[in-house]
This record gives sequence, structure tokens and C-alpha cells, in this order.
Amino acid sequence: MGEAGCALDAMKLTLEQRLAHSGHPVLLWMMDNIYIRTDPAGNVKADKEKSTEKIDGAVATIIGLDRAIRCGNNTGASVYDDRGILFL
Repeated sequence: MGEAGCALDAMKLTLEQRLAHSGHPVLLWMMDNIYIRTDPAGNVKADKEKSTEKIDGAVATIIGLDRAIRCGNNTGASVYDDRGILFL
């Protein structure tokens, strides 16, 4: 599914006014700039080349939503709980 499937979920949540983002002005601006493209295989994704301005925040929102949908409410232990952060 990946970003393409999650772009559909983001579009659905946005149209239903269920995507809460606190009305952040920069994110609103980026969401207004986004151009959604459907390829011949039916995948839906953000098209940076056809978008009018910057869309990085909108794409990050889609990727974050994808991660949240895939992981759900997983409250399992984190690897960082046991070993901490590694510094290189």
C-alpha cells in the first residue's frame, strides 16, 4: 500500500474534516499547494513536479499518517527503553 494507499486515506480524512492539524498556517498552505496524481496502475500520490509551491509538510503528513495506520496503537516496548540512544 505505502504512500499511495495512504494518500487516499489522507484525502478521505481531509474531505470528511477528520484530519486534525490545529490549523497550522504553513501546513494549510502546503496542503493547498499539493497536486495529487493517479498513475496508470491506479496508485494515488503527491506529484511534486506539478504542485504549484512547496508540499514537503503535506507529504510528511501523509507518511506520518501511513506509519500511524500501520502501527495502530502499538504500545509495545521500544528498543530505546532497554539500550538507550546510540551515538556515533
